[in-house]
Amino acid sequence: MVTAAIFGGSYYLFDRYVSTWTVWGGGWGARTYVSIYVNLPRGASLDRTDQLVQFFEAKLDQVPEVEKYTAEVWENGAYMEVTFPDSLENTQIPVAIKEQMYAYSHSFTGAEVRVYGYGPSFYGGGSSPPNYAITVLGYNYERVRDIAEDLGRRLSRLSRVQEVDTNASSRRFTRDRASEYTVTVDRDRLARHDLTVEALVARLQAAVGGNARLGRLKLGGEEVQYQVKLEDNEDMDVLELTETLIDTPDGRRIRLGEVITVAARDVLSRIRRENQQYERTVAYEFRGPQRLGDLYHERVIESTEVPPGYTVEKGEARWWIGEEDRAQIWMVVAIALLLVYMVTAALFESLLQPLCVIFTVPMALIGVYLIFFYTEASFTREAYIGVIMMFGIVVNNAILLVDHVNGIRLGEPGLPFQEAIVKGTLERVRPILMTTTTTVLGLLPLVLFGEAAGSNIWDALALVLIGGLLSSTLFVLTITPAVYGVLEGWKIRSRSPGTADAVAAGTPQPA
Repeated sequence: MVTAAIFGGSYYLFDRYVSTWTVWGGGWGARTYVSIYVNLPRGASLDRTDQLVQFFEAKLDQVPEVEKYTAEVWENGAYMEVTFPDSLENTQIPVAIKEQMYAYSHSFTGAEVRVYGYGPSFYGGGSSPPNYAITVLGYNYERVRDIAEDLGRRLSRLSRVQEVDTNASSRRFTRDRASEYTVTVDRDRLARHDLTVEALVARLQAAVGGNARLGRLKLGGEEVQYQVKLEDNEDMDVLELTETLIDTPDGRRIRLGEVITVAARDVLSRIRRENQQYERTVAYEFRGPQRLGDLYHERVIESTEVPPGYTVEKGEARWWIGEEDRAQIWMVVAIALLLVYMVTAALFESLLQPLCVIFTVPMALIGVYLIFFYTEASFTREAYIGVIMMFGIVVNNAILLVDHVNGIRLGEPGLPFQEAIVKGTLERVRPILMTTTTTVLGLLPLVLFGEAAGSNIWDALALVLIGGLLSSTLFVLTITPAVYGVLEGWKIRSRSPGTADAVAAGTPQPA
C-alpha cells in the first residue's frame, strides 16, 4: 500500500509538471532560444545576405536580456540563434524578444525571414510554430476559403493564439505563406506638397527601378539608349524605400514615407485538393501547455458549423507525437511486458512468480517520474525508448532474487518459508547493489557533462535508466520479497488449506 501511494504521488507530479510527448529532446524542448532563418533567391550575393544579418545583430545588440547571439551566413541564406540566461528560461522575456524580431522580419522585400522560438518559454516546452492545424475540406473552393478565413478570425481573437495562417502548408518544414506589399497613398499629405498620385507613382517606379524612361545619347557618333536608376535598386527593402527622397514641384525634397504607407498582406500561395475536394489548412501557434492547447483545439473544431458536404477536422500535428505514434509506443510497451512475463514464466515454471518480476516495472517508474520532475527535463520520444530499454534491465535484479530464493527452498527443504525468503534476499543484496552502482556510475557522465538536463537524446536515455535503476533497486530489496511471500504463501495455502497456520508459524513445508 505504501508503494502504491508513492507510485500515485510520483505519477501525479510527473503528469502535472513534466512536459511529455515532445518529439525531440534538448534543443527543441529543454532550453529556451530563438532562431532566425534568412532565405534569399538563388544568385544572391554574400554581401546582401550579410547585410540582412547585420541588421538583426544591431537590433539584438541593444537588448540587454540577450546572453549570446550567433550567426552563420552563406550566399543565399543565413541562420541566427539567440540564447538567454538561465534566469530568463521560463519567463515571457524571450517571447517578447522573439515578437520584436518577428516584426522586423516584415521589413525586407525579396527575402524570406522566419523567426521561431523554442523551449519552456514558448509553447509550454513544446517546439516550433505552427503547432496546431485544422483542415477544411469541400467541393467549392470559395466556400472552403471563407470557412478557413472565418476560423482564422475566430482563432485570432483568442489571447493564447498567435501567427494564424489560413493557407498553411501541410509539410513539416515548409512555410508557404505568400505575401505582397501594398502602398497606401495619403492624399491629404500629398496635396500639401502639390503632388498628384500620377506623379507620385512615377517617382515610386523610378525609386524601385521598375519603369525609368529610356533616353538617347550620342557617343562617338553612335546613338545609344540609356536609363537612369538608383544605385542598388535591386536590393531595396521597405525601410530604404520609405526613406527615399523625392522632389516636389516647388523644389523641396521629401521622404516617400511621409506620403505613403507600405504594408504586407497575405495572398493565395497554392491550391490543394484531396479526393477532388479543395483543402485548406489553418495553422496557428498556441502559447501555453500542450494539454490546454489540445482542449482549445478540440473546442474550436467542435464549435465550427459548416454546410452539408464540408468537413472540418484536426490537421496533422507535426511537432508533437500524434495519436498513432502514442498508440504504437504503448503497443511496444505492452509487448515488452508480455515477452518478459513469458520468458520468466518459462524460467520459473510458474504463472505467479513472474508477477514478482513484472511488479518491478511500476517500482522503476517511480524513479523515472521523480527524476524528470526534479531535473525539469522534457520527457521526449527518446525517453519512451529508454523506458522500454529499462524494462529489460531492471527486471534482471528481480529475476536473480526470485531465482535464488527458489534455489534455497529447493536446496534446503527444511528451512522455514519466510526464513528462506530473507536468506535469499540478504545473499543477493551485494550483487544487486554492485550491478546498480556500476551501471549508474557509467551513465552519470552523460547527464553531468551536458549543457542542461535533457539537452540531447543521450540525456533522456540516461535519466530514464538512472531513475529506474535507483528506485527499482530499493524496492526490489524490500517489496519484491514481500510480493514473493504473498504469492507463494497463497499458492501453498491453496494446495493444502490445513497448512496455513503452519506456514505462518514457520513450520518447514515441502517446496
